[in-house]
Amino acid sequence: MTPPSQDPSRFPPPWNYLIPLASKLTIWGLFLGVLYLLRDFLPLVFLTFVFSYIAEHGVRGLAHRLRSRKLRTAIVFFALIGSLVLLGAFLGPELKNQAADFLKSAPDYLQETDKFVEQQTAKTKWLKDFMGDRKASELIGETLGLHPSPKHKNLNEKSPSEIGQPSPAATIKTILGVFKNALGIATYFVLAIMFAFLIVRDLPRIEAGVASLKYTKVQIFYDEVSSTVFRFGQVLGRFLEAQLVIAIINTALTSVGMVLLGMTSVAFLAGVVFLCSFVPVAGVFISTVPLCLVALKVGGFSLVLWVIVVVSLVHLVEAYVLNPMIMGHHLHLNPVLVLAVLIVGHELFGIWGLLLSVPTVTYLFDVIQASPDDEPPPPRGSLPQEDSAPA
Repeated sequence: MTPPSQDPSRFPPPWNYLIPLASKLTIWGLFLGVLYLLRDFLPLVFLTFVFSYIAEHGVRGLAHRLRSRKLRTAIVFFALIGSLVLLGAFLGPELKNQAADFLKSAPDYLQETDKFVEQQTAKTKWLKDFMGDRKASELIGETLGLHPSPKHKNLNEKSPSEIGQPSPAATIKTILGVFKNALGIATYFVLAIMFAFLIVRDLPRIEAGVASLKYTKVQIFYDEVSSTVFRFGQVLGRFLEAQLVIAIINTALTSVGMVLLGMTSVAFLAGVVFLCSFVPVAGVFISTVPLCLVALKVGGFSLVLWVIVVVSLVHLVEAYVLNPMIMGHHLHLNPVLVLAVLIVGHELFGIWGLLLSVPTVTYLFDVIQASPDDEPPPPRGSLPQEDSAPA
């Protein structure tokens, strides 16, 4: 039985408009406030959503072969965990060693960059005017947020040999920080897989329980929030699914190019390219920085030019082949708008802004452009109904 509610149209103007608006603002304010309080758990929630979305596709794909949902879920997660374990066993040690070597050699890469830029600065007036008294390593540090800019800290207090060259204690601290973060990420992955398994296994029951909120005292919250969260989850899932395929192809093409060019630390650089591929447009520029640093150390400026050529070719394939074919009609956004959204999202929300700003804007555009007659499907029907078979 649905709890009685006051029809806002019975109120005289302007209350018939202000009361529903105030109700919506209050509900969404409370919802966003809860998300803010739980912000430390957002990485776990995000990873759980990703694994659940991937696993649910596999469970649905096995529906015509196996009737038991629990058995299908067990098979899918066994395959998922097995794939991750095999991938970690084959690539983990090499990736760890190359990452440690890259961090250890970072001062050498920066020194080589400083040396090359100083040589070019002496020959080129506009480059000298642009660089001023700064070194290339300082500019790279400011761009990546690793060093404070001159307006925040006087770099002249340090000797030239100290700039861009961390002390042994700082290097050890950086390496320990990397391994600490890696341990935290591994913990999140394990917990996310556990939660995703429990959610996917009992998803029909969870759906029924969530749908029953419509007939409780929180009906007004359910009616306002449920369809929006469901539709945003659909957009985010499709975006991540398409971006995963693009990231795999980008990483494979870039890795082949690096091997042909004789680059070192290929596994580590491929991992950087894969992660940066989830950031539309800006990811290609972020991942190019370590590629060029390694290329300058290994083969000089000529190898840097070849790396830029390879990255440009891969980016052209992504822009003109992969995005139209894989993204389809999901993300029709102008690249300039995408960059603006990423910049604003990063300034406001950091890494979460880079990951979620584009699908969020895509969802908002879909809502704005939708016809008033287009009613979103109820969350209870979000997944295809299965035959009622014993689990």
